[in-house]
Amino acid sequence: MRRALPQPPRRRSTALMLSLSSLALLSACGGGGEEEIDLASYLPDFQAPIFSDASFLANAFTAANGVTAEDVDALLDEPNYVDTAAGLQWIRTIPGFQDLSGTNEPLRSSGAAFAHAAGLTGAGQFIAITDEHITPEHASLNGRVSISSNPDSGDEHGTSVASVAVGNSPDFVGVAPGAQVLFGTYEDPTNQSMTDLGNTATDFGAVAWNNSWLFLDLYANQTDFDVIFASPDGQQYLNALRNYANFGVVVFAASNDENQQNAGLMDALPVLQNDLEAGWIAAINGVPTLVNGDVQSVTLLSSACWQAARWCLVADGSWNAAVGSGSDLEETTGTSFAAPQISGAMALLAEAFSNTTIAPDDRLSPHELRIRLLASADADFAGFNADGTVTLANGFDKPYSVIYGHGFMDIEAALKPIGGVAMATAMGESLAVDAPILLTGSGLGDAVEVSLAATNLAVKDALSAGFVMPGTALTAGARPGSQAGALLAKSLRSNLTAERIASPAALDDPFAAFTGPVLELSAPDGTASAAVLMPQGDGALGFTLTRALTDGPTKVEIGLKLARDNGGLLSLGGEEGAAMASVALGVTQDLGNGAFMALSGEMGLTDLGGDTALGDSSSARFDAVKLTAGQSDLFTKGDRLSVGVGMPIAIASGETVLYLPVSRAGLAAGFEAVALDLAPENRQLDLEVTYQTALADGVEMQLSLIHSDNFGNRAGETDTAGALAFALRF
Repeated sequence: MRRALPQPPRRRSTALMLSLSSLALLSACGGGGEEEIDLASYLPDFQAPIFSDASFLANAFTAANGVTAEDVDALLDEPNYVDTAAGLQWIRTIPGFQDLSGTNEPLRSSGAAFAHAAGLTGAGQFIAITDEHITPEHASLNGRVSISSNPDSGDEHGTSVASVAVGNSPDFVGVAPGAQVLFGTYEDPTNQSMTDLGNTATDFGAVAWNNSWLFLDLYANQTDFDVIFASPDGQQYLNALRNYANFGVVVFAASNDENQQNAGLMDALPVLQNDLEAGWIAAINGVPTLVNGDVQSVTLLSSACWQAARWCLVADGSWNAAVGSGSDLEETTGTSFAAPQISGAMALLAEAFSNTTIAPDDRLSPHELRIRLLASADADFAGFNADGTVTLANGFDKPYSVIYGHGFMDIEAALKPIGGVAMATAMGESLAVDAPILLTGSGLGDAVEVSLAATNLAVKDALSAGFVMPGTALTAGARPGSQAGALLAKSLRSNLTAERIASPAALDDPFAAFTGPVLELSAPDGTASAAVLMPQGDGALGFTLTRALTDGPTKVEIGLKLARDNGGLLSLGGEEGAAMASVALGVTQDLGNGAFMALSGEMGLTDLGGDTALGDSSSARFDAVKLTAGQSDLFTKGDRLSVGVGMPIAIASGETVLYLPVSRAGLAAGFEAVALDLAPENRQLDLEVTYQTALADGVEMQLSLIHSDNFGNRAGETDTAGALAFALRF
């Protein structure tokens, strides 16, 4: 409870506030008081709406932030998606899976369906696959397989693996249905076929080299390493792995043995060859339980990550995958089908973050895409306990688990900004834009947002991936709460009796745009007055001096005002309040028989709060106008009814120029001068009605009603509020 300004002694007041949305009873002691209004309630939640558009040039991935859960659901109802997931209820028959919620949909849980809904297919990307045999005639592979070696073993494992990675037919869809396959067999005792495929993958720039196989009973130790790599043929194979892994990403499936306590030789090879880690991912198989699309738990159907945990991911390897040369599908599960999900995800990300034709420097390498998959993996599920951290990029550490590695693969999260988002400035600095920078006061309304509406900005996340952010994300305008609180605060701090019987004056409320206690002083002859907006914790303060130029039936007044707002009125930067200097002119006309009319206008200059983080700020002109008509002794002697219409303080003219990294379709991002018109196109217009009367000796009542169009100087916003105040004197 706050002390009010000087009021008649022995006075107690109680106010009842009525608004469209709330009913509250407040009281103030000691001759009135003020409801303390927190500026935070006037301002929006400052969260920048970052576009999840992974290509800020003329590339395939556009406006993924517009993809909704409904879009994904609709896609998963398409026949090829339904057939892909058909029959997967069989997973419930496996012990420990009876309580799985919903249909097992690996395209949903991995985020691949989200990528498809955003228009990504992996088009233009190659995935190398080493396996036993492939049948390229299967309908889901659609002639998109190039073969370097393929023994006629009759085994369909390679067909199934390839379909999970790139399958696409009326009956089936894989993770990257627009990508192509480079295939080679592992059925070669010299490993020459794998060496040849590695060299081919390097030549073609394949984004991933998938290996859904392992050397049985060989683990990450020097003895087992020598079994494979000590010979000249083994050295050639190791060189092919190393040459490819220097730029691409090798994906190796871990063991399907749930009881195995060590990683295999190949999925954990970077333990022995450290330089391979930057181009390596180990894949384990886990079936998630989803609740509202979120992974709640993961049940493993394979070995854990073990020594490969630093580069390990979980994916759902339970699929209805391709077999044979027709269009047949077969239920299957294993790390063999978790690995091609990861390889397919690499192709989707490579398409999304390509930018090859216009800005090659902004293309993400396969190594950088690998980091995105690891960094974005979902580790927020029951049972995940961090056993260590790995530094994926400067200042970006990711916890990992010996059991689950980095967690469950989440392609959707990998396509969106990871970590903080920053924008380059024309001065060569990097400016964080996770939250708006231009926190504009209500006197600017929606002017800055309108000025930036057609501007897209190039930004980067913590992993140096390029995104488009709408220019409007740089700004957040103050949005005042309902005026009911301000009406009530004014009623509580006023002497209702003195206000009712005083002679009308056009400049009687010089700080109407502010909340806070006002100290008023008047000359004995009434020709001059001063008012002080008392300093508050939020930084607002002010002083005004008013002088009457004429008196009699026509009263002309002039006022001078110096003030600083709290950042919520005329500020552009929001960090500090805006300084204001203005002159006001008021004319009050006594119409006789208790009727009057008052017209007031105010014009001034403001510094908009000074410089902003985006450049030097300029000054702007603001103004306000109000016309009030009233009648005393209308219903009973001594009462007063007044009706007013006006436009409160707002920027009338002003412009500032920001140099921003503008992104335009088909052009490399470059700095451009973006002019901001600071004057709102739609000014707030208030209609006010106030009725004051003495209900009895010592009992005052004041009813205040207000309706505002373009509330907060924002087009189409409205507010209607009221306050009913009583003052008791005894």
